Amino acid sequence: MLIRYYLQHACARRSGKQARYALRRWSDFFPAAVVAEITPIRLRAFVGDMRREGLSNGSIRRTLAIGRAALNHAHRLGELTTVPYVDLSLVPEPQPRERILTPDEARRLFAAARHDYERMCLLLAFGTAARPEAILQLTSSQVDCEARLIRLNPPGRAQTKKRRPTIPICRTLLPYLRDLPDGPLVRYNDKPLKTIKSTFDRLKARARVVLRDEAARDAHRLRRANARSDAWPVIAQAKARGDALLELTPYAIRHTVACEMRKRGVPVWEVAGFLGHSTGYRTTERYAKYGPDHLDAAVRAIDAYFADLGVVGRPRPEQNVCQLRVGCVLGPVTLDLH
Repeated sequence: MLIRYYLQHACARRSGKQARYALRRWSDFFPAAVVAEITPIRLRAFVGDMRREGLSNGSIRRTLAIGRAALNHAHRLGELTTVPYVDLSLVPEPQPRERILTPDEARRLFAAARHDYERMCLLLAFGTAARPEAILQLTSSQVDCEARLIRLNPPGRAQTKKRRPTIPICRTLLPYLRDLPDGPLVRYNDKPLKTIKSTFDRLKARARVVLRDEAARDAHRLRRANARSDAWPVIAQAKARGDALLELTPYAIRHTVACEMRKRGVPVWEVAGFLGHSTGYRTTERYAKYGPDHLDAAVRAIDAYFADLGVVGRPRPEQNVCQLRVGCVLGPVTLDLH
């Protein structure tokens, strides 16, 4: 049953590797067991076994949830007449990720972007607040610059719980999306970028090096001015800020944009609509994108955030954008870190 669930369903999903490890844990703990043996007592023993291995609460809950999904899948296919109850409350729910970027961290990421595909990743991440996989799968066919809309859900892809909405294009992002050739918006060596994690890790590492170099120069000036006692705190503060940079994840940009929307007065329901969360009004969600004020407050907040950062320039009028590669950010990026 577990193998069938993985081969028929889980292996094709983005979380396929996590599902494989979780299902292996189920198989190792319940070897040759029948479904009736999955009792509350055995499940508590299963949780205890994972705790002794040193797994976090988040990993244990995810393992339980994947096993429960496999059982429910078998029930829907008629392979099981009844399904044992897998109680996720056996493990405390982990605290939600609340890490957001400071304006200085956002500026430094843009400053660290040396290549066109890196800048496009950042522009799309901040300009759409989309999940990383949606950004990497975004193609020019999903962008309608005349209607100023991005359809984050590609044709033929069924909407899932992680819904991909249709959102308006903010004013800052629009010039970079005009007249793009067919294909993915984010490319590396003329091929679609497979993952955003390694790109994000490189941006963080470069930004950290620059931060520490700046601190070293400041400390050197202080020592030359006979202010040695002030030099060491500068180094220590730079190290702490650099370590904080390394803790950032691509999802932190999505959280940051949502936080900025709320700080700038965007209604909760509009933030939810922009992020792809259900607002509870499905019919309204379906047709709202055709209205001229669709998520207008959200895009105005994003434009204001870009303006505050001061890191994005506009394409030069004389540029012939049709001659640029698909992955190019159509224009220079103006960087001001001070």
